[in-house]
Amino acid sequence: MLKKQKYSYSFVFSVALLGLMLVMPMSAFAGSPWDTAATQILAIFTGGLTRTLAIIAVIACGIAAIAGKLSWDWAIKIIVGIVLIFGATSIVDYIIAGAA
Repeated sequence: MLKKQKYSYSFVFSVALLGLMLVMPMSAFAGSPWDTAATQILAIFTGGLTRTLAIIAVIACGIAAIAGKLSWDWAIKIIVGIVLIFGATSIVDYIIAGAA
């Protein structure tokens, strides 16, 4: 005859997972996956490669505007867009500090 299982597999798994979490409490403070994803996206927009490409874009806009290949208003719009992208963290920090 077969013996009836005393505990289900899901119960045993839950107890084992709880024991693991008690051993590793830092995983509880790791933050949500949304925070991690948002931080990675911010790092992409403000990282080293993006900064280098923005510098090249500003130089190219300046040269093209001086040569008459790009109107000055478009060059200024591109540069203002770059300033907003890289200054976004400072702008938000300033707004949050003002609201507090």
